[in-house]
Amino acid sequence: MSVSALRRLDLNLLLVLAAVLETRNVTLAAAQLNMSQPSVSRALARLRDVFADELFVKGARGVIATPRALLLQKPLADLLALMESVIDTPAFDPPTTSRVFVIATTDYGALALLPQLSARLGRLAPNAGIDIRPFSPDAFRRLGDGDIDLVLYSDDAIPAGLHAEKLFDETYTSLVRADHPLLLHTRSKEISLEQFLAHPHVLVNVLGGRTGSVDEVLARLGHRRHIALWLPYFATAALVIARRDFILTLPDRAVQQLAGAMNLVSFTPPIPLDGYGYQMVWHERAHRDDGSIWLRQEVLRAAQSHRSLHSADP
Repeated sequence: MSVSALRRLDLNLLLVLAAVLETRNVTLAAAQLNMSQPSVSRALARLRDVFADELFVKGARGVIATPRALLLQKPLADLLALMESVIDTPAFDPPTTSRVFVIATTDYGALALLPQLSARLGRLAPNAGIDIRPFSPDAFRRLGDGDIDLVLYSDDAIPAGLHAEKLFDETYTSLVRADHPLLLHTRSKEISLEQFLAHPHVLVNVLGGRTGSVDEVLARLGHRRHIALWLPYFATAALVIARRDFILTLPDRAVQQLAGAMNLVSFTPPIPLDGYGYQMVWHERAHRDDGSIWLRQEVLRAAQSHRSLHSADP
């Protein structure tokens, strides 16, 4: 078939050809397609022109397919089935889906949300998977490329054209090991600024840098702390201070996940630290996708379940 012939061929003609091949009767094919008999006859005339073959000749009880038409029957059925599968996207069904959702985040985002999210998906979508990718400056571009479904990110500005929804507000809490010398000076976990500055600190900065929000506040107050270790990993920092007399200041949700597991003691920093919002970010390409919508709903519920889980804590 020539390129010019392909340009004249449309889906409606193929549907007519399939119906007549199935019924071997123009009247029955017209009824099946909800078309008039003359419309089916005109479509057959166009098909004869496209395939340069009679395709059907009159028979005693309808029409008889030519050898050329019979050769078309199987590949035509396969083609129409393939086109139907492309057009009729199956509905997203959490209990049966095996989709793997790709989320980019820091290990803070994983600490803050993954335990609750994984538990929810285990109950609601046991065959689904979560692929956590490290956050990097190109994560937002990769949303558009289709490599990532969702980015978990602070409330800093995001590139134009992306969608975002706030998940929660976050505050800061400090951590030390249970037998840290700092705790010998107090029974109430009310640490003075002098005590806070008397011990070395660990700074977690995901994107690098030698200072953080604690240092900015201290500088405004005319103070400076001694940082003994810089690293980009929240959980690793907690492992380190479990064995060293360091102070670690982290977002509160990370503290709640790490303190009990590593026998760490938390206290409120003795300086006024501003909190921040945490959000999920996605691309327009996934805005109306049923699976992506469901994932975002579950991430939001995971964030809310964490809040309700700790709302009664003293």
